[in-house]
Order: sequence, then C-alpha cells, then structure tokens
Amino acid sequence: MSVKRRFDGTMIKVPSFSRMMLFVMPRKSDAVVYFEHEVDVTDTLEYVHEVNRELTKRKSVLTLFEVVMCAAVRTIVERPRLNRFVSDYHFYQRNRIEFSFVAKKELTDDGEEVTVKIPYSPLETLESMAIKTKRFIRQAVSGDGMTTEKIIDFVARLPNWMVKLISGSVDFLDAKRVPLGDLVETDPMWCSIFFTNVGSFNLDAPYHHLYNRGNCPLFVSVGVVRTVSETGPDGVKRERKKLTLRYTCDERISEGLYMAKALELMKGYIENPRPLAEAPVIGEVAMAELAIDPSTYSEN
Repeated sequence: MSVKRRFDGTMIKVPSFSRMMLFVMPRKSDAVVYFEHEVDVTDTLEYVHEVNRELTKRKSVLTLFEVVMCAAVRTIVERPRLNRFVSDYHFYQRNRIEFSFVAKKELTDDGEEVTVKIPYSPLETLESMAIKTKRFIRQAVSGDGMTTEKIIDFVARLPNWMVKLISGSVDFLDAKRVPLGDLVETDPMWCSIFFTNVGSFNLDAPYHHLYNRGNCPLFVSVGVVRTVSETGPDGVKRERKKLTLRYTCDERISEGLYMAKALELMKGYIENPRPLAEAPVIGEVAMAELAIDPSTYSEN
C-alpha cells in the first residue's frame, strides 16, 4: 500500500497553519466546534408528501430524515473538503461517502439498537436515497451481513484487559495504514458523517460528542419537528414547521468559513429539496476534487 493512501482516503497537503493544528489539538475531542440551525421544513414536508404519492406505488416511502441525508450527500459533492478526516497527524480526502446512524429493532425503551453504515453515491437522488436506506436498515435489523455487530459481540465476551488491548491495537494499526479489513471497513466510526435522529422519538436534537475512535469528523443531530407561529411581513400570523439541527465538528478538517458555508448549503437543500430529485451533473474537475472511488458504493 502506498504511504500516501489508505483504504478510505488519500493523504493530502494542507497549509502549514492547518498542519500545526494537529499538534496543538491531536485528538478530535480537543478540536470540537458546535453549530446549530433552525430549519423551516414547512414546504419540505409538503414536497415529501408529493413525492410519496409516486413512491408508494413502488412500495417505498421518503422520510424527512432521508431528505436531510440526501442534502448532506449533495453538500459533500459541492463542498468536498467536508469529506476529509485526520489520522496519525495527516490529512486525508475520503474516497467514499458513508453515513452511519443507529436504528432500533423495536421502538421501545428496551428495543435492541443496531448501527447502520451506508455507502452513498455522489449521484444519489431523493428516490434512490429512500430505497437504499430502507434496504440497509432491513439488513441491519434482520442481522444479515452485520459483520461489525458479530465482531463486537465476540470481543465483548473477552476479559477487560483483552478488550483494551484489541481496541488500542486496532486504532494504532489503522493509524499506521495497516489493512484491517472488516474490523474497520464496516465499523460505523469510520464514516463521513454520523447522524442521530432523535426526532423519531419526539425529542429535540442534542449536541453530541465526537468519538476519538475512528475518523468520523462530523456528528449531526436531527430533532423533532415543531410547529411555531410567526408573523409575516404582512402582519399575518402563520404556522410554520421547524426542525433543529445541531452539529458537532472536528474543526481541524476545514477552516471555519468553508465549514459554515457548507452547512448553510445543506440547510438550503433541506428547505428546498426539489433539486435533489435529480442527480447532480459533476464535471471532471469537481469529480477529481471529490476523489470518490466508484467501487466503494453500491447501486440500488
């Protein structure tokens, strides 16, 4: 393996100041920045209802959470620096778009949780997002092909000292670009963005921590949709649907202005998701900067 490549990315050069930040803040938990958006999803929910009139004919359905994730995919396509990570004091451009989130097998307090990690194409649309996400969730809930869960179940039965040794060894070897196969390739902590959709439990979005394990630099919390009353320019009060998104970012992967513009772009796509109904047109230069390996994502 090239010293400048690893299974999920290619080493890149960055300005000297950015490189020095790795020594000032060597861990993700040292470099956490929090951000919040209040998103108006009044028109979004109406559009989702419109899309679902056609999707239900094909036995599928689009959710607001999938709109958020599709907006994130499109944002990464247009702002590719969002898809970077840090490992062993080096910066990498990720060669895949992968999102992780937790799903419950049963919507109860004691319902078993499974973590889903999904590879997405830069060309995802709302329809493909809905179909692919449902397919991976079904596989996760059924336990089909859940390599990470099986590995965790095995390791968790070992004595504490062995668990610590294995966990530390995996982190060390991965940082040194030693191929570890499914130990990390299916692990949800190695991803572009980790989402938590607490809105499905009627909860507001928390500010989530980042995990030092793995290389995920961005956590997005999706809260419950609230109805608020607002007075318009004409003095008339109207009810609007609002969604709170809270972000936890590893600020080392990008300067603050670039990150802020990327998250504003994502907010815009959520509020107006109609462009997400069609696949984006990506030029050669943009695709080269995005650096996505077509073999890393599956078709629907």
